[in-house]
Amino acid sequence: MSSEGGPATSGPDDWVPGRRRFVVGAGLAVALLVAATVLVRVLPERAGAPGCTASGDVRPPAAVVEAVREALAAVPAEVADVAASCRLVAGARAPGPGELDLRRHPRSWVVGLDVAAPGHDGLVAAARAVLAAADPAAEHAWDLRVRDVARSAEVVLEAGGGTGLVAQAAAVRAVPGVAEVWFGPDSGRVVVGSPGDVVGVLRAAAGRALPVTTVEVPDPWVEVRQLVPDAWADEHDVALALDVATWDGVVRVLLDAGADPSSDLTVHVEDDLQRADVARRLDVLAGPPVRYHVTSPGATVDGVAGGRASDAAAGTPAAPGADVDGAPRCTGAELDVQVLGSDAALGSRFLFLRATHVGQVRCVVQGLPELAFTRASGTPTPGLTQLPDLVAPDAPPSVVLAPGESVDAQVRWAAMSTSQDPDVAVGVAVRAVPGGPVVDLPLPDALDVLAGATVKVGPWQGAGPAP
Repeated sequence: MSSEGGPATSGPDDWVPGRRRFVVGAGLAVALLVAATVLVRVLPERAGAPGCTASGDVRPPAAVVEAVREALAAVPAEVADVAASCRLVAGARAPGPGELDLRRHPRSWVVGLDVAAPGHDGLVAAARAVLAAADPAAEHAWDLRVRDVARSAEVVLEAGGGTGLVAQAAAVRAVPGVAEVWFGPDSGRVVVGSPGDVVGVLRAAAGRALPVTTVEVPDPWVEVRQLVPDAWADEHDVALALDVATWDGVVRVLLDAGADPSSDLTVHVEDDLQRADVARRLDVLAGPPVRYHVTSPGATVDGVAGGRASDAAAGTPAAPGADVDGAPRCTGAELDVQVLGSDAALGSRFLFLRATHVGQVRCVVQGLPELAFTRASGTPTPGLTQLPDLVAPDAPPSVVLAPGESVDAQVRWAAMSTSQDPDVAVGVAVRAVPGGPVVDLPLPDALDVLAGATVKVGPWQGAGPAP
C-alpha cells in the first residue's frame, strides 16, 4: 500500500507488467540469436546449393556473413547457381589464456564462391557477375571458382581481376576432342579424349594467353607439358611420346617443352627390366634428337633418342639398302662376333652380342643377327622362334663401321622352367649379316632358352659400353 505524497512501495501486482516486458524482450533476444545462428550455419540456399556454413564450432563474423549474403544476391539465378562456404584461414587456432580470439576477425576467414554456369559457353557471364559481387577490398579473403554444371570446365578467379582467362578457357573447352579444362592464375590442364586429339588441341592452344599448361591423355597416360608460357613441344616429339606410351611396360609418359628447342621425354616403366628395354629401343630410333629419362622404381637411365647421325663414335646411320660414301656392305668375314654377357630381371632374360670391324676398309652393317642355340645335350634347341625386336623405323638402321668400331645387338626372351626341361642352352651360333659366315660361340652361363622358346632379336646398332 502507499500513502499519498509518500514514497512509493510496490507489491507483487505492481511489478508484473515490467517483468513481462523483460521476459518478452529476453525472448525476442533469444529468438534473434537463434535466427543469427541459423543464418550463419544455413544462409539462403538457391537451387539446393549450401550457404555459408560455420567452420567447426567457430561462427564467421557478421561482416563475413553479410558479404556472403550480398554475393549470393548479386549473381542472377539465370546466369549461374552459387554455393558459398566460409572457412578459417590455414593456421588459425583457438586463443590461449589471455589472448584475443583472432578467429572472430574477418581477416581470419576465407569466403568461397562456387559459381556454376549452365554450360561452358556461359562461363564468362558467370565470372563477370561473381567478380562484380566480390569486393577485392574486403578484409576477408576470397576463393572464387567458376565452372559449368557438368564440371568439364573450371577457372579460378582473383577478386578484382578480369575475365580474360575465362574466355580463353571456354575457347579451349570448345575445341573438338577436349573433355575437361582447368585453369588457375599460374597453371592449367586440358584433358583430351584420345591420343589423336592431342596435336589438334596443341595447335588450338598455341598463341593463346594461357598460363603454363599441360595437355593430358588418360589412356595411354601421356602428358605434354609447358615449362614456360608459349613453349609447346614439336609435333614430331609429341608423336614419339604417344608411340612410346603404347610400348610394353610403359605406364606414363611426360613430354616437357621449355626455353630449350629440344623437348625432354620422361618414361615411367613398371620395373628395372622394362627400363633397360625401353632405353635400348629409344637408342635406335631415327629422327630429331630428344633427351629421354627412363624411370623405374629402382633407377633412371638418361640418354638421347634419335639424332644418331651426330654420334660419330657409334657409326653413321644410313637409309636401308644404301651405301654411304661408297662404303660396301660388310660380308661378315671382317666382323669379330662376341658374346658380351647375359642378364636376368623379373621374368625376362637378355643376351648381349657385339660385332667389331677387324678389317681394313669401312663397311656397312644392317639388319639383325640370325641365331641358333645348342643345348647341354649337344643337340640344337628345337622349336626355336626368332622374332625381330623393332619399333621405329620399321627397317633396321644401317651403320657405317670404320676399322675398330663395333655394333651391338640384344636378344631377349621370357624366363622358362628348367624343372620341366633341364636341357639348357650352352652355346649360340651367330650369323652377323645375311649370307655371312656362322660363328659358334660358347655361352658364359647356361641359359634357359629351352625347346619351343621364342626369342626377340634387336638390330645391330652403334656400340655402347658393355653391359
